[in-house]
Amino acid sequence: MQFERDGQGDRQRLVRVARGEEAGDLLLRGARVVQPTTREIFEADVVIAGGRVAALGGAGMGFKAARVINARGAFLAPGFLDGHIHIESSLLTPAGFARAVLPRGTTGVVAEPHEVVNVLGVRGLEWMLEAGASSGLRVWASAPSCVPASEFEDGGAHVTAAETARMLGVPGVLGLAEMMNYPGVLGRAPEVWAILEAGRAAGGRMDGHAAGVHGRDLLAYAAAGLHSDHEAATPEEARERLRAGLWLMVREGSAARNLEALLPVLLERPRRAMLVSDDVSVDELLELGHLDRLLRECVAGGLHPADAVALVTCNPAEYWGLHSSGLIAPGYHADMVLLRDLQSFEVLATFVSGEEARPGDVTPPLDGGGVDLGTDWDTASFDVPSHWPVMQVFPDQITTGRGAPGSGEARMVVADRYGRGYRAACWTSGTGMGRRGTLGLSILHDAHNAAFLGGSDEDVRAAGRALQEIGGGAVVVVDGTVQASLPLPYAGLMTDLPPQQAAACLNEVTAAARALGCTLPYPVTTLSFLGLSVIPALKLTPRGLLDVDAWRLLGAEASS
Repeated sequence: MQFERDGQGDRQRLVRVARGEEAGDLLLRGARVVQPTTREIFEADVVIAGGRVAALGGAGMGFKAARVINARGAFLAPGFLDGHIHIESSLLTPAGFARAVLPRGTTGVVAEPHEVVNVLGVRGLEWMLEAGASSGLRVWASAPSCVPASEFEDGGAHVTAAETARMLGVPGVLGLAEMMNYPGVLGRAPEVWAILEAGRAAGGRMDGHAAGVHGRDLLAYAAAGLHSDHEAATPEEARERLRAGLWLMVREGSAARNLEALLPVLLERPRRAMLVSDDVSVDELLELGHLDRLLRECVAGGLHPADAVALVTCNPAEYWGLHSSGLIAPGYHADMVLLRDLQSFEVLATFVSGEEARPGDVTPPLDGGGVDLGTDWDTASFDVPSHWPVMQVFPDQITTGRGAPGSGEARMVVADRYGRGYRAACWTSGTGMGRRGTLGLSILHDAHNAAFLGGSDEDVRAAGRALQEIGGGAVVVVDGTVQASLPLPYAGLMTDLPPQQAAACLNEVTAAARALGCTLPYPVTTLSFLGLSVIPALKLTPRGLLDVDAWRLLGAEASS
């Protein structure tokens, strides 16, 4: 659907409909159109032909169409576009994700499929686009640039510069995905720069990912050719990125929430900014919403509705070069959302290509991507070196802190899930979990090994066995017994359950973790980020505890 090519005849029909020489397919009468480019909201009729807007204007223009919908003064905005999202983090397939977000006004996303690519390699990106094409959404993609995210991670695949170049040539791929390995960029690592050169040769956008990077290092990172960053957490960081010529992606997801902190910058109306969700789980999508929720927060915080709408329509479309998306204007895709008002952003109807949006079909999974914890898993023990610092976990953030040895509350174990047998453990604080009962996942950004929080060796082993049996997912085990689980048979990352059913299973997992004392708002999402090796300050990989700031694995023995 999203990559259709229109010929001369299609465009000529738009001209005829716009001139009143021919009837269109659909006429939306009496809508109040939100035009973010001019900060206007004006009443107009909108006529659609062949899935595109033919014209819009006052009732006196006399547009004709085979079908008429009376908008009765409701607000008509361009369909919402998420310019940076990992669909896999919703725990849903693209079709399931579409079921959750189409009723919220989202009509398109630029997926960054490095989760499934870390598990399955290049075929994971190809599957994501195939699944997206039948989902009911417009799904574009960026080509993952860091698989694995760094030299300290081992996933199911290792994508070379040549394979990155191949992905960049796949129809529907708009550019290079977030370059997370900023130490490799700044240190001019040959393998990292080969991937950057592949991105430059393809001519598309090159997304950045510069968590904690400031000053000269940020300028050097931008000079390497990156175009954006979604890691700003303070107004100072946001302004520094805008001054450096980077597009500001303001992230508001389930694990990292930056919108409230960065709203003062958005109120300054920066020219090059957008709202993105990055990672958002199915339970939050159903409970709170998607981009509609972010719009409510922006307007409640003082942003003009048209400026807020621009952040999820024409701005991301401009950034990604989607020249037929992001506006209600002649020749543009008729992707639109009809809203009751511009405060609650309650969606009355969502249109994709001029038709009421309907979710599509689930694409079958690819082979592979299960859980293999090694032949000695049933006898494994998980000791923590006594001199290692404690990983401090913060709610609503994916950065971590550093605590003194001996101050830990719950043990974390990370185990290679691809059969190589690597595993490591550290102590954590801030989760509320203790030493009874285990939360286990096959989701650990970005390599997606198995992660376990809390519990005795026996419970960790039992949780691992449960993950192997269900082919990946999330489980809570207490005294060797599974209390709750969510199977994720698609690469150990996604389920084909309907969103409501998936959310119900996830809520059971969350409730079981909270019964063990967990205080994290979204335990599964937060735990899944505690192994991402490019986010400060401490992260746990199967090879050991990584000091991200020093860019080294801590040794098993205390240094003299």
